[in-house]
Amino acid sequence: MELFKKIYHAIIIFLEEILSTAALIICVSTIIIQVFYRYFLNISLEWPFELSIYAYIWTLYLGAAWGIREGHHVKFNLIFDALPTKIQKIINILFNSITTTVFIIIFKPVWEYLLFNYRIKTVALKIPWTYVFGVFSIFLFLTIIHNIEYIINDIKFLFTHKDFNKQEIM
Repeated sequence: MELFKKIYHAIIIFLEEILSTAALIICVSTIIIQVFYRYFLNISLEWPFELSIYAYIWTLYLGAAWGIREGHHVKFNLIFDALPTKIQKIINILFNSITTTVFIIIFKPVWEYLLFNYRIKTVALKIPWTYVFGVFSIFLFLTIIHNIEYIINDIKFLFTHKDFNKQEIM
């Protein structure tokens, strides 16, 4: 079981931290290449612009999954932080359950659409659109996993802290 946890953690770190960082480096590097060629050599290249956009897409979705894992998703903290901890946990369970359900429902159609678009190639790099936007299905999968972890942890919290009192609920 411990080996499974280490492998799981290594995969998550690779996808969310290493791959998103590499995509960001590619994005910035290709923009620098494009600027150098355009303004110093007076040559306009197509592929750096296209690659920077695709790298940005990968950075965006993998970074969003990383943010979800770290608990940095958007909340109305001013109101949320004023609530009792158990109410916060209940709201988290509700929000994460809804998000997870929606993502599970859309996962199969997204995957089928990505496979359908395999034959469509990008303009400059001639790579299938599936590789460009396949990161969205990875994002969905990672978000589902992280939300399930949050739901389990919040339910454990609610059952191990049974000292509900009326002041905390109101």
